Amino acid sequence: MVNKTDLFLPGVSLLLVLNNAWAKDQSVNATLAYEQQKALVDDNAPRENAAAPAPQRDDVVELDAVTVTAEDDGDKLYNARYSSSATRTDTPIKEIPQSIQVITQQLLNDQQNVTISETLHNVSGVVPNNILFTPAAEATKIRGFAAEQLLDGFSQYYNPGDRESVNNLERIEVLKGSNAVLYSGGSGAPVGGVVNLVSKLPKAQAFGQVGTKIGTYDFYQPFVDINQPFSKNALFRFTGEFTDAGSYLENIHTERYNVNPVLTLTDNDKTAFTLQGRIAKWRQKEYQGLPATGTVAGDFKIRPDLFIGPTDIEPSHSDFYGIWGTLDHWINDTWSINLKARYAESEFNEIAQTIVGEGRSYVADKPLFIDPQRGPMWGLANTELFQEQNEKSVLGNILAQFDYGPTQNKVLLGADYSEYDDSGFLQIVGAGKSVNLTLPDPNFPAYLKSWSSDNNLFVKNTTYGGYAQLQSTLYDRLHLLFSVRAGTVEIDYTNTGFSNYNGITSDTRLLPRAGAVFDLTRQFSLFVNYSEGMRGQPFTRFSGKPAPALSESIEAGIKLDVAEQLTGQLAVYQIDRSNVAVASFTDPFGSIPAGTQQSRGFESDLVWRPTQSVNILANYAYTNAEFSNDLAANITEGSKLFGVPEHATRVWANYDFQQPALKGLSIGTGVYWQSETFLSNKNFFKSDSYYTMDASIAYQFQRYKIAATLKNLTDESYFQSYGYLGGRVAPAQGASAVVTLTVNY
Repeated sequence: MVNKTDLFLPGVSLLLVLNNAWAKDQSVNATLAYEQQKALVDDNAPRENAAAPAPQRDDVVELDAVTVTAEDDGDKLYNARYSSSATRTDTPIKEIPQSIQVITQQLLNDQQNVTISETLHNVSGVVPNNILFTPAAEATKIRGFAAEQLLDGFSQYYNPGDRESVNNLERIEVLKGSNAVLYSGGSGAPVGGVVNLVSKLPKAQAFGQVGTKIGTYDFYQPFVDINQPFSKNALFRFTGEFTDAGSYLENIHTERYNVNPVLTLTDNDKTAFTLQGRIAKWRQKEYQGLPATGTVAGDFKIRPDLFIGPTDIEPSHSDFYGIWGTLDHWINDTWSINLKARYAESEFNEIAQTIVGEGRSYVADKPLFIDPQRGPMWGLANTELFQEQNEKSVLGNILAQFDYGPTQNKVLLGADYSEYDDSGFLQIVGAGKSVNLTLPDPNFPAYLKSWSSDNNLFVKNTTYGGYAQLQSTLYDRLHLLFSVRAGTVEIDYTNTGFSNYNGITSDTRLLPRAGAVFDLTRQFSLFVNYSEGMRGQPFTRFSGKPAPALSESIEAGIKLDVAEQLTGQLAVYQIDRSNVAVASFTDPFGSIPAGTQQSRGFESDLVWRPTQSVNILANYAYTNAEFSNDLAANITEGSKLFGVPEHATRVWANYDFQQPALKGLSIGTGVYWQSETFLSNKNFFKSDSYYTMDASIAYQFQRYKIAATLKNLTDESYFQSYGYLGGRVAPAQGASAVVTLTVNY
């Protein structure tokens, strides 16, 4: 395990020495430029405008008035300069000792992405959900480990409903590493990191947008965004989207929709209350992927577009209903209060005819047996997984901002409570028949349900705690962050169907976080941080006493902001986990909290805007994530974590024409590449390494816009890791296109 004293204190000492050596004779112009740069912020940061008094002279000559206009292109940037997710305060990203990337509205617009998952390729070290997977488990990984996807600061836990829509997003903030102090709802503190989805909120001026996306494979997606204030004190906004999509895979048809009403009541001075709602639903037949043997391995081939199961099987579904409120109150220039609360209900039902492989394993990466006449044969089982959830969460903090001597300070005191009730059942019954998947048209038996729908698994995750955080800037060059959380994770576990354990486990710990940023120059800064985390383990059926996973994270790197054109960061890190849920030696469906894991790597995320017309994004990640013990069935020390590429990179460039005859026209192109990945923690098989090239073109004319996006331009054929019970792959979609038509008013 990493020694926090040995690694962290030398870094802080180095920063302090450099601070004392800082030259004091900086020019006035450089100082003014630096302050102007800090004031260039995105929508989530406060703006201060102070007018200097006009000089008083007796001999003033009055000139004719001249009107000067300039286009504010702050919303056309890829490089957001402020973040509120990392500290729950509006803070320049350059001053936060942590890896943070923000996907801005402009990047979303330029790429015309349809899903959140494809958007997350713009951030290094992130492995997003596969859009084919039923929204019944949050599979996003950051730095090799499970990440938490949040909606306006609230944990989405299983992330049910229409989880892929980008229509209601103002931006996406990605925080890397343990985030135990501020985000501990649902199952506890995230380990790999946080993907915080920030919703669109009402604005004072009325506007609206209606449009539709039309694409290959019978893709249709109408959407709407209406911002209509009722008065200067009551602001309202509504977004909605419906998706109806065919697929390049047989028997797959997806329907999903979401509606998001928002009401803000404000005195336009010190107090604002925002009430948000969301209804989101998803419907699709359960896609379980294809086994490794017959796709990426073996001397026989399975048809890539094959759907496993009878054609008339019922669709799976996933639903989410939530309502939450946020109260912001500024007491005075020093003190402010933020309170948030949410109530949500959700459920999902997965129905599948699952294949069974070698050793009667549901991983099924190899055939159950080879028949001399019929060829490779897999067993079949009719399965149903149903779960329903009820969530109640309350978050609150008080913030003090003040200067003291040569320091500027922010002190945040807060507490939170989250209660997540989860109940359901899992049924697996043999179908009484085997099937050869290599046939052009395999013969699947009818799906027969022979069980009751009574819940037998009950899990109640309760997390609560309090925290204190200090942000302090010394002499405008050294930025310190210290925080600590007294946190509790309580798991009330009852399984009347299979488990030999029922009871309550509770763990309370002090979880620290400390970091520092030192501005070497106006353009370059060094940062270092250390943090700890504790997280319950969702999506797990324990065969014994459950326990939360623990983590330690250390990170160091360089942040840069050169001439307000080139921004980003380079970072190295190490994360250690213990109490990881791993497969039991005795229970094929059970887990035990006995594993340890480690992730080490290097990441770079850069944005370059050399001219007003050009935006370029580039990232690269090296990730080495592995087990550091061999206490799991069929897993040894050094085994790599499945689904995590060792290397991945993304480059995207966009050009906005400024010539009068071409004003409103923009074009963009990009490429994504990743190395091969293991399909299960057993490390038997790997998916393909692959690359895809995309392009977009858009034209804006007054209130109207038309855009076209082309995906996988070179029509690459490859298989991706698909985490359905492990050992599975999903074929990638070939060349495709989406056209977007919008009208603004």
